[in-house]
Parts: sequence; structure tokens; C-alpha cells
Amino acid sequence: MKVLVTGASGYVGRAILRDLEAGGHDPVAAIRDPAGLAPRWRDRAVTVGDLGPLTEWSAALAGVEAVIHLSSPSAPGGLSDETLDGSIVNGTKRLAEAAVAAGARRFVFMSSVKAAGETTPFSGIDETAAPAPGDSYGRAKLAAERALADTGLEVVILRPPPVYGPGSGGNLRRIIDFLRRAPAVLPLGISGNRRSFLHRDNLASATLACLERPEAAGRTFFATDGEALSTGALTRRILDALGRRALLLPVPARGLALLGDTGRRLGGSCAFDDTALRRTLGWKPVVDPQAGMLEAVRQTADPLLTGGDGGQP
Repeated sequence: MKVLVTGASGYVGRAILRDLEAGGHDPVAAIRDPAGLAPRWRDRAVTVGDLGPLTEWSAALAGVEAVIHLSSPSAPGGLSDETLDGSIVNGTKRLAEAAVAAGARRFVFMSSVKAAGETTPFSGIDETAAPAPGDSYGRAKLAAERALADTGLEVVILRPPPVYGPGSGGNLRRIIDFLRRAPAVLPLGISGNRRSFLHRDNLASATLACLERPEAAGRTFFATDGEALSTGALTRRILDALGRRALLLPVPARGLALLGDTGRRLGGSCAFDDTALRRTLGWKPVVDPQAGMLEAVRQTADPLLTGGDGGQP
């Protein structure tokens, strides 16, 4: 199957290109800047520039049967609602319209758990819960999901939690850097919460299941590693991978409340049930979360010293 992948030069996109090729598909990489793509993929790349309502897709969609739409602002926290709507909502609508015109059938949209909400009960939520996005990024992702409903495409929506893996950037890199240098006593022994995560290779595998399985059409799925960790358990797992020992002190809820949004994130739950994905598509993670976190931490920690990219496939 010839498959267009937007955001193909990104951290997740590179893994999906790899798995598409391994699965016998013919991937086309839609990118903003050719310099961001590994040389081995450049003969399959089409430069489309920034995502928006005026993006020209005809060259990228020539002969394409399916679309995996990953492209999204890289630092959404600092963007205005208007910018997010233009890129995420209107840009997605424009791509879907162009895909219909080109004769594509399936459209896998990489949304986010933020479309459902940033806080959940301790027990977590599944796809039947009413969406309650907590920020502009989540609201834009939810609006884009809804905009795809009447396109006539076989739309599949995937909502991943925070993604990690070898060479991870963002929050995981910052946490690793902090814990490598942190004191031997830390106020991070928080056990009364649960948070879901997803290894990059597990996300790539789930994405291909959404692409290939007929039963996925018209569905919305969460995807997780299959476990949800407390803040204390996550901290301990990273420390173990770094070969460090530290005493993690429990923190009362009233103490976390004094930290505002930071405290809410440290002490709150953000857990998701992906039973629907597993039962409907027969999907299961390809990477064990404990082994995956160990590898991710060790390979992500090295570039902090060398400046390399441990995540380049």
C-alpha cells in the first residue's frame, strides 16, 4: 500500500517509516524541511512546508491509498489559539479534502490523550468518557477529530499518551538530566496516582494496526504500554536505569497543591484504558515497558554528554 506520512521526519514519524517499509508498504514522507530527514528516505520525500488551510498536497498524494497524519506543532504550549486552529484543525481538514480528491481511502489521525483530558480518575478512562480537554492544544486536537467525521474517508483516530524511547527529547530528557544530578534524597515518593506512557515502537506498531485492519475504520483508540505508573514508580525506574540510588520521600497532597500546575502534574492521574484497541485489532505492545524504559533512559542519557541523537533509525 502506498502511504503518505506527514511529520515523517519527526521522532515518531521515523519509526513509522521504518515499520511501513518492513511491512511491505510504500511510504511517502511529507516534510517541512528536507534537512530533517535521514538521507535514506529523501528519494521518497515531498516537501510541503508548514501545515495549514492552504497547503498544497497534490504532489504528495499522487497514487496514495492511505494517509498517516502525524504533523503537529512541535511546541504547542507557546502558540496562540488561532495558530493552533490554523495548523491542527484547518490544516487537517485541508489534508483530508485533498486525500478524498486523490482517491485515498484510509486516514489515520494521530491525535493525543489531551483531546480527552489531562486529568483522569485513579482508575483511568476509556474512549467512552466525555472529552474534557484542558488546554488549547487538546481542544484543537478534539476539533480536528470531529472535523474528520464527515469526510467520507475511513478515519481512524489514535490518542497516545506521552511517548518515550531511545533518544527521547522533551520532558523525558529533562527528567533524566535532573535525576542524573539530583541529591540522594528527593521529595518524589508519590504513589497515589497513575500515569500512562507509550514506547515509540509500540506507537508505531499500533499505528500500523490502525492502518491495516478493516475493523479500525471509524474508531477512536487510546494506545498505552499496558501499565500506568505512579510518579514515584517512574522516578525509581529512571533512577535504576541510570544506576543511581536515592531516597524518595512521600509528599502529602497539601504540599503538592502549593506547587500549582507542577504539583497537579506530579500528583495527579492521567491514565487511559486501551482495551478497545487490543480487543478490536488484536494489538499488543511489541516492546516490554520495563525493558523499553531501561533502554530509552540509557540511550537518551548518552546524547546529553555527546550531543548525538540516540533515536535516529
